[in-house]
Amino acid sequence: MISKKNRLNFVFLFIAFFFIVSCFSFVFIRNDRFNRKDRILNLSTLAEFPEKQSEISVLIEERGGESGNWATALSLEAFEKTGCPILMGNTFDVTIENKTPYEITDWNIAFTMDKLCYIESAWCGKVDIIQQRNGKTLAQNFNLRTYNSKMVKIDYVETNGQILFPLEKGDVFVYYPSLEEKEVPLMGTAPNKPKSFAKLGFILYGKDIVSADDLLHGELTFKCRKRINQDPAFLILVYISVIWAFSLVFLLLSEGRINEIEQIELRDKKMIQEVMETFSGFVDAKDPYTGGHSIRVGKYSKQLAEEMGLDKKQCQQVFYCGLLHDCGKISIHDDILSKPKRLTDDEFSIIKSHTIRGFEILSGLTAIPEACMVARYHHERYDGKGYPDGLAGNAIPLYARITCLADAFDAMNSNRCYRNHMGPDMIIKQISDNAGRQFDPDVADAMLRLLLRGEIVFPE
Repeated sequence: MISKKNRLNFVFLFIAFFFIVSCFSFVFIRNDRFNRKDRILNLSTLAEFPEKQSEISVLIEERGGESGNWATALSLEAFEKTGCPILMGNTFDVTIENKTPYEITDWNIAFTMDKLCYIESAWCGKVDIIQQRNGKTLAQNFNLRTYNSKMVKIDYVETNGQILFPLEKGDVFVYYPSLEEKEVPLMGTAPNKPKSFAKLGFILYGKDIVSADDLLHGELTFKCRKRINQDPAFLILVYISVIWAFSLVFLLLSEGRINEIEQIELRDKKMIQEVMETFSGFVDAKDPYTGGHSIRVGKYSKQLAEEMGLDKKQCQQVFYCGLLHDCGKISIHDDILSKPKRLTDDEFSIIKSHTIRGFEILSGLTAIPEACMVARYHHERYDGKGYPDGLAGNAIPLYARITCLADAFDAMNSNRCYRNHMGPDMIIKQISDNAGRQFDPDVADAMLRLLLRGEIVFPE
């Protein structure tokens, strides 16, 4: 036998274990959501508010000079298509710098044209060119350093051996980083490490010189990847876990009874359901005419939850709530519960109080917080004429709406001290007629489907 002192220590450790696992789950889920989130920086906003470049900066520069700015005469064929004999070319360099402590992944930068221009070349990565022509979208992905004219499926102009892709107002070209140039990921900043940045460039032509200001109608799309060990909460949990592990090892060595500890774990898993079933049996035992009522309500509630598409965990919780829905009746005197004649107003008020008393009893059951709400609200009506609070519609918790119909069905389907059970046709009629009144219409539809398929049966 495990000593009483160590038994309490083991209980504490198991409670601590579930707390730590829950915290780890929360941290991992939070980190995963952080990493999955698509982030967008508007280039015009960055230009207007430079302070927003404190985390990620995007610098668009005109190279200028003889190598960066020139004029080119168009061929006759190109002139006929563009209506312009000369186009002005300009080279642009774009630097994207990551100033965050996190890696930048899955990034691309899109430029939406504010006026007609022509893209001739881009380097380091690939680009999507997206054109809107006569109500249709033309799009193609290129490496503008290696393609040939036979590959082109979108609108273009060819002049003097060059291919220019027209980008009208509203057209877009999107730059995707190059793996070969190690532009992905952009590593986060860290002490004593060089800055992380990507440089890309492209050549644009226009009837007038295209400037950097013409490229501010676009956005940088990216994701941040935070390593789990960058989260202080994770590191704290690791330290706590190490302490927990050492404590567990110490207890196991001190007791030397690992098999008994495993048996305790198995018993703990069964404990909740066994306690609930036993307690619901105490409630049902107060009235011989409702024997097994709580078990049946729990079963019907779970079937309804499954039919309505709730997940496995929710269905199990609904089952537990059904088991405990009438626990408040344990405080009601037997003479009132089993009275065969019509109840007086005072007696009926006492009966109705079982919802409040059940809520009070179960309010400390934090493992299934919905149980106390079901105990309180399972006699509310969908039309707001129920008790104790007169809630209506979706203001009534879903589990309570499910248990309400399961409870009513078992009452109609069972013999009571003051009446026999109803026939199948009458029960179906009662459910159908009261959909939207006493019962949630969706729950009523689910019950009718189960009855039609014979998955919930009537008494012989």
